[in-house]
Amino acid sequence: MFRNLMTTLVCAVAFGTACAQSPFTPTTQMEMLTRGVVAVPNGSGNFVSWRLLGTDNPQTTTFNLYRDGSLIAQHLKGGTCFEDAEGTATSRYRVETLVDNQVTETSAEITPWPAPYLQLHLQKPDPSVTNNDSKYTPNDCSAADVDGDGEYELIVKWDPCGSMPSQDNSKPGKTGNVILDCYKISTGNRLWSINLGPNIRAGAHYTQFLAYDFDGDGKAEIVCKTAPWSKDGQGHFVSAAADDATIKAVNNSKSYRNSKGYVLDGPEFLTIFNGETGAAIHTIYYNPNRGGTVGGSVSGSDKSFWGDNYGGRCDRFLATVAYLGGANARPSAVMVRGYYTRCYVWAVDFDGQKLSTRWLHASVSKNKVEVTDANGNKTSRNYTTNTGNLSAGSCTAYGNGNHNLSCADVDGDGKDEIIMGSSAIDDDGQLLYATGMGHGDAMHLGDLDPGRPGLEVFEVHEEKTPGYGWDLHDAATGEILYSARGASDNGRGLAADIVASNEGYEFWSSNDRELRSAITGDVVSTKHVSVNFRIYWDGDLQDELLDGTSVSKFRDNSLTSLVDFASTGKTQSCNSTKKTPCLVADLFGDWREEYVGWSGTDSCTLNIFTTTLPTDYRIPTLMHDHTYRMAITWQQSAYNQPPHLGYYLPYYAASFTPDAIREATVQPIGASSSYFDLAGRNVGTDWNRLASGVYIIKGKKYVKR
Repeated sequence: MFRNLMTTLVCAVAFGTACAQSPFTPTTQMEMLTRGVVAVPNGSGNFVSWRLLGTDNPQTTTFNLYRDGSLIAQHLKGGTCFEDAEGTATSRYRVETLVDNQVTETSAEITPWPAPYLQLHLQKPDPSVTNNDSKYTPNDCSAADVDGDGEYELIVKWDPCGSMPSQDNSKPGKTGNVILDCYKISTGNRLWSINLGPNIRAGAHYTQFLAYDFDGDGKAEIVCKTAPWSKDGQGHFVSAAADDATIKAVNNSKSYRNSKGYVLDGPEFLTIFNGETGAAIHTIYYNPNRGGTVGGSVSGSDKSFWGDNYGGRCDRFLATVAYLGGANARPSAVMVRGYYTRCYVWAVDFDGQKLSTRWLHASVSKNKVEVTDANGNKTSRNYTTNTGNLSAGSCTAYGNGNHNLSCADVDGDGKDEIIMGSSAIDDDGQLLYATGMGHGDAMHLGDLDPGRPGLEVFEVHEEKTPGYGWDLHDAATGEILYSARGASDNGRGLAADIVASNEGYEFWSSNDRELRSAITGDVVSTKHVSVNFRIYWDGDLQDELLDGTSVSKFRDNSLTSLVDFASTGKTQSCNSTKKTPCLVADLFGDWREEYVGWSGTDSCTLNIFTTTLPTDYRIPTLMHDHTYRMAITWQQSAYNQPPHLGYYLPYYAASFTPDAIREATVQPIGASSSYFDLAGRNVGTDWNRLASGVYIIKGKKYVKR
């Protein structure tokens, strides 16, 4: 369990020294966030919440809450929220942070939202600017602090939906231009608008944008695929930001759309934009192009090796942020092209001025991998077996990728790996493993089995060979823990901790609806539930189910609806049958997640919902968990998947709840029990090998002297 990028936790013998944060995001890169204080009317006053940061000591940090300059709650030690029955629409709130009873920080003063949700009014793309007559609706979003003020902005991808709607490449037809906007949540101001132009196809697979601080200056940049005609947030062609003379010389008035609307010719670029202004900083050729090389145009015949003869599969893209160089290195942008057959994974670094290749992984066949380093040196390796021991399965990332990906340090070396579904790429670009289980539509990475060291992956499968179905495998080795084969495409699947009586996560899929334990693989419930998203909402330590706009609670083998956002402002989800949110993330307030959807009332408003249900659990902002924060960078990539923590929340929460610490002179509970430190990390089952300190065992704390 969270071996990735962790601070060393040194526990005192009695109450211990709290971990600064759980899975460690490098301190040089950890986002400097404010307390994120929000007040929301809840029908009986105001619900006020704020952040516990990953840098706080949860056991020594307390909070004071002020309304209109008067102290209304003192030395709050539980959950970072408060129900103020006397609060009004004009109340003004601020939060004081105390450490060992000494005030160390005072938040800015805020007033309540005007309604139980926040409306962010957008500026809809103008057809005269987009060079088409399409209608637009808000679609996938991401969150990043682009101006360094400690609060998140929203980056919005607009989806054309009129006469030239967004399309999968399996369907012909011209699409409208892709538009990326950036909005300040606090003011509603649009900071910039990027127009990617007619040479970037609109749809789930083609614009995987990354919003993150790549150069460590405290302000996020935006990275995405561009092309001739693409214009930055200042109205300039992105080609002007290139050093390469051939890029600078491209024809920015030319459309490469063919008669069927596909964009299968012409140069392809990668551009990094200033997150505050939208200005293009640097543009390079996209690596690789449709022909598997760099630069220039390619013919249709060159694209057949992607798995078809019309160019659909060559335009399948994924992206994530990853820390590939360890704790003191800057993060990399990781761009993926292809997964049905050939699979290219490209790691790109940014030094504040220029983009440069870190490495390029190419799974060019079921048995062969080529890795090109930063200096252009290429090494080749042949693989004869896969971790699933499948004779028909690929031994590389060739055909073993997903419509989504994930990122975490799964092998404990302090560097991130890229989890592609049925394969994984190591921090140096080499193949980590391939299960041979083939391509799938959904996957989930997290501490699904908290009793096992490390993380696990649950994946559903789309391919006939070796045979549809699903599997649960070790994220570091690819070892298949549980699996089942099926007779048809298993298009959806979800892993979440929804059964309170069952330790660890449960998992299920559209073709196998029974809820199974991630620890044993056994069925724990035959109740059929949604296979879409998860969310933290009601304040207990289990996940809630998010299906479209509806949040439900699984309790006592039945589902209870908690809230349906559709009833407010005609809130809608995205992406047709997938019914995904624009974004689910811990944007502000306490550790519960916010839901972002778009309003069907005017199609140019985002509705942001936050829970007003109280909780006593004290959890640092999820955005300071490394695995979760990386998930917010990739959540919008292709077939959206929900974020997961890099640790098991019930164990982590147990370490900071007011619970007596029991003296243990002999091994408590039993010889087969798993022990966890106060950060929730699994430290093994051998009591005698543990150093002195406080440990969590089945939710209770024991001290070993």
